Amino acid sequence: MADGARLRIDKLKEGDSILAVDAEGKLTTDTVSLLSLAKPEATSPFVVLTTAANATLTLTHAHHLPVGDKCCSEVKQAKDVSVGDKVWTVSNGANVATTITSKTATHRTGLHSPVLTHGGFPVVDSIVTAFDAYDKMMLARQGLAAILTACKATNTCETFKNIFLGEDRKYIA
Repeated sequence: MADGARLRIDKLKEGDSILAVDAEGKLTTDTVSLLSLAKPEATSPFVVLTTAANATLTLTHAHHLPVGDKCCSEVKQAKDVSVGDKVWTVSNGANVATTITSKTATHRTGLHSPVLTHGGFPVVDSIVTAFDAYDKMMLARQGLAAILTACKATNTCETFKNIFLGEDRKYIA
């Protein structure tokens, strides 16, 4: 959470302020939007990534996270992340690079993905993640807040959610 408290991802709700990283890799906060996904009863195969910084993240094969020498312009799906890839963790108030030391598979119940109002990269279990591909993250950064304000004013948020979410969404456990 933005205040430093830890909260299970399945307990997040619209309007919560959480720790995030901006497109330049700087720590910030962002707001959980109504587009965030929560399907606690759904089951799926997952990837479990562990880092040299002893951080572990469980996410679906299709979920995204920033990788590479600089946070956060290169984003990969979890299925494409390999042992040795550089990812980003938050430690002692800083966004720092670390490497993936193991990648395993599991099967879990509960699909969740915090979509942030200002296009921030959510920090989950101390690892910087992404709620979509880089270009879609940047699109959210430029206009999602205004679109959400408009849909609330016109009572069209359910229609917008159906268009935005579609069938091909990514999840973190």
